[in-house]
Amino acid sequence: MNLRQIEVFHAVYSLGSISGASRMLHVSQPSVSKMVKHAESRLGFALFRLVRGRLTPTDEAHILFREADDLHARIDTFQRAALSLRSNSEGHIRMGVLPSLALSLAPEAVVRFRQRMPRVTFEMSAVHHEDFRDVLASRACDFVIGHQLPLDVEIASASLGIGRVGALFLRRLLPEGTMAVTPEMLAANEVIGLSPSVAIGGLAGSTRAAEITPKITVGSVYIAAALARQGAGIAIVDEFTAREYVDDSLIFLPLAPAVTFELKVLHLGSRPLSRLARSFIELKRRLIATPTERGYVGTGDRAGAVTH
Repeated sequence: MNLRQIEVFHAVYSLGSISGASRMLHVSQPSVSKMVKHAESRLGFALFRLVRGRLTPTDEAHILFREADDLHARIDTFQRAALSLRSNSEGHIRMGVLPSLALSLAPEAVVRFRQRMPRVTFEMSAVHHEDFRDVLASRACDFVIGHQLPLDVEIASASLGIGRVGALFLRRLLPEGTMAVTPEMLAANEVIGLSPSVAIGGLAGSTRAAEITPKITVGSVYIAAALARQGAGIAIVDEFTAREYVDDSLIFLPLAPAVTFELKVLHLGSRPLSRLARSFIELKRRLIATPTERGYVGTGDRAGAVTH
C-alpha cells in the first residue's frame, strides 16, 4: 500500500463509511471505493465487507489499522514540524517540564509567548527526570526542560540558567534580617524534606544541610510547599516552586552554603529545534534569569529580600 491508499484506508476505517471518508478527504465516493479495491488487490485480502448493509472491517483490517493509525499520527507530527520550521509566528510546540516548573514558570512563558504569537499552539506535560529519555525517544515531546540529565550521546542540551535550592517557610519562624538559611537554623526548626525520587532531593546532600533529619519527608515539592503554608515547618524546595507560593506570610530564602542547579533544555540530537521552539526557549531563558536579578524570592520588609 502506498501512502495515499493508507490515508484512504485510515479514513474509511475511522469513519465507518465510504461517504464519510470521501467528505473528509474531499474526493468522490467512487474514487474512495476504487482506492480501497486497489489496495485490497495489492494486499491479497479484503479490508472491508458489507454486513447487513454496513461496511465492516475484517480481522486483517483491525491489525493493519493499528499500524496505519501510528503512521497517520507520525505524518501529522511531520506536517506540524514542517510548519514550525518554516514559520516564526505559527506552529505547534510540544514540551515536557519538571513538575516544579509546571505551576508557575512554564505557564508564564506559554502565556507571554502566545500574547506575542497567538497562532502558536502548545502541548505541555509534567515529566519526571527519570522519564526524559523515554519521552524524547518516543517523540512525545519536541524538548524537555530540567536539570537531571540522562547520559546519552543521542541527546543534545543547552543551558537555560541557574536555579537555587532554598527554604520556604512562614516568616515568623526565623528572625527578621535573615538573608539565608543555615544548617543551624534548620536544626532548630521542624524540617520538611524531599525524598531522593524528587529531582532536587539529592542536591542538598553536598552541604551540611544533609546532616539534618527531616521530621516530614515527602515525594513532591508541591506537598512540601503546602505543608510549609500550614506551618508544619521549613520546606526545602527550589526557587521556581517557591514563586507560586510566596506571599505576605510565606517567604523563600536560599540555603547557606548555597545550593544551585543548572536548568537545561534537552532534545534529540537528530531532531534540531525549530526556529519557533528556539524563540520560545529564549523567552524562557529570560524568565529564568529574572528572579536572580530581583534577589531573594519573598515579600515584606525582611532585609535582603526584594518585593515583587
